[in-house]
Amino acid sequence: MAQKESATEENRQASSFADSSTTGATGTATDIERVCELLQTFMSEQRSKDESIQREMARQEQRWRSLQHQFGLLQREVQKGQFTAETSDTREEEQERQTQTRILRSSQSAVLTQPQQPEQLPAQMLKLLNGQ
Repeated sequence: MAQKESATEENRQASSFADSSTTGATGTATDIERVCELLQTFMSEQRSKDESIQREMARQEQRWRSLQHQFGLLQREVQKGQFTAETSDTREEEQERQTQTRILRSSQSAVLTQPQQPEQLPAQMLKLLNGQ
């Protein structure tokens, strides 16, 4: 009986294999067509994603270059302002030094060349300070 059951089981498996091979051939062809369609759809979607990523990268690169340019302009403007401020401070300091030197020389030469009364010295110093 065990042999009969085993023979029956083998017959069932053989017939199911035969059925699946005949329907499987058309099923396999249909499955392959579906897989090809899915693959083509995927490739098309991937291509469009890649293109949009490339456009976005180009846009970001342009923005980055613009930002770098603006930053460079700002840096130059700040440096120019600092240079102008330093230059004007230096000019003012130099003018002050020259004025003090001129006053000192004038007062020294006036004191050395002419004997002055003590009360006349402050008046002359005031004249020199005022640039007269």
